Amino acid sequence: MKIVLLGYNSFVGNAISKHFEFTEGVELIYVGRKESLEHKVLILEVVNNEEELKNNISKLLINLNLGPEYVLINCISMSDVDKCEIQKEECWAQNFLFVKLLYQALKQYEFKKLIHLSSNAVYDGHNAPYSESSNCQPINYYGKVKLKADEFLLNFDDSKVMVVRPITLYGKKVIGGRHNPVSLIINSIKNDQSIKLVNDVLVNILYVGDLVRAIEKLILINYCGAINIAGDEIYSRYTLGLKVAEILNKGSHLIEEVSSSEFKTIANRPLNTSFNNTLMKEKGVYPRTLQQVVGIF
Repeated sequence: MKIVLLGYNSFVGNAISKHFEFTEGVELIYVGRKESLEHKVLILEVVNNEEELKNNISKLLINLNLGPEYVLINCISMSDVDKCEIQKEECWAQNFLFVKLLYQALKQYEFKKLIHLSSNAVYDGHNAPYSESSNCQPINYYGKVKLKADEFLLNFDDSKVMVVRPITLYGKKVIGGRHNPVSLIINSIKNDQSIKLVNDVLVNILYVGDLVRAIEKLILINYCGAINIAGDEIYSRYTLGLKVAEILNKGSHLIEEVSSSEFKTIANRPLNTSFNNTLMKEKGVYPRTLQQVVGIF
């Protein structure tokens, strides 16, 4: 199997790379915007101009020399929700136009699977827990564009297409990357820094390594369509902070409980996008608890 990592240096791309790096029978092909000292990289620029983007995709697919053993995993995304609200053209290009043009270009090639990473932002946060059959009603531009890409892909009912919707992910911070909720809390606690955490935004967080395990399993069983991937434990950022402090045997005196109104944002945020992860478990993927995972990093 040849796995094409589109957006290899993203948080998820990095986790997929580490998981499959030494897996027998798997070859990783790295695609991104910049070179790497560790891997050969096929450069791909996701630009706003449709014709230029179409040409960039065409050149990439020619270089890939696709065949029936190829799995493409799309980790390319503009995921800063506030930035998407301001830079709508860039958000549209990266989160929808690229997906559309990639799929259209792939039609002339043989390949095993296209896996597109979506988001819990496609839900409004008023009717949790959300399953694959739940109504999608995003409340910010990022979520609306991600949903547009999902609908485009799923509309074809193509057995080669999988839309994976992960919940809020956590794991060890990637060098040069942004903190995720758990790594941020760990960093603050270990450095004796106070931190404000909201008590009114809820998700069942997921370890990024378990997302990768889920993707691997879904490839092996040749799953198609949409699937929601999430952990079992539901936390607000505040209760998450308390749990992390408990696991690290640290006091909670550095953690201040606040409401989300304390933080001014440009885009609206859904308050509870927790998932129903029944289908994921039916497919043989069981998430680890925070207690099991924190020791890993």
